[in-house]
Amino acid sequence: MYLEYQGVFRKLRLAYFRKVIRRFELRQGMRLLDYGCGPGDMLQIAIQCGLDAHGIDCSDYSIELARRRGLNVARGDCDTMEYEDGFFDVVFAQSVIEHVRDPVHLVQSLRRVIAPGGLLVLSSPTPGADFWDDPTHIRPHTPKSLADLAQMCDFEIVEICYVFAFLLGLRLKAPFFYKILNLLPLPTGSNLIGAFRKAGG
Repeated sequence: MYLEYQGVFRKLRLAYFRKVIRRFELRQGMRLLDYGCGPGDMLQIAIQCGLDAHGIDCSDYSIELARRRGLNVARGDCDTMEYEDGFFDVVFAQSVIEHVRDPVHLVQSLRRVIAPGGLLVLSSPTPGADFWDDPTHIRPHTPKSLADLAQMCDFEIVEICYVFAFLLGLRLKAPFFYKILNLLPLPTGSNLIGAFRKAGG
């Protein structure tokens, strides 16, 4: 099934979520929103690490899978979510922005619910032939487009990196990497991760 991950990819995906929590020092008691939470893998790991984890998704199927696991998930999107301003210490959006027509609007909406000094962590595939294998994809991103998106939405850039490098503890974001990586059969592909901080705090 589209949202039920298996094998090596699942192991890498879970390792990536744990790495996000460690790298950005997400601490016990912090309030996290997983925007586009899918079946809730990140939520489960966040809860295991002591975070107050909330999910939101617009897919009834995703919500059903997450709620079967006892997770706190709401139905909605950036235009309908009812969280108070500054409610979350961190918002995580794994492979969401490539599915939306207006990423600036999405990031501005997510910024509203992040506390001053809080983090937005985004990931997205880069350009490449495999990007179009998913019929719900609208546009890929590059290191520069993520940096520009952060600047347009008044975030400070903490880190932009390729996911494979992030998992290895490296910091790589040179744009030619995605052209090379899209030629290789890697389960992490040339996906990017970007972490951005809201001013204040």
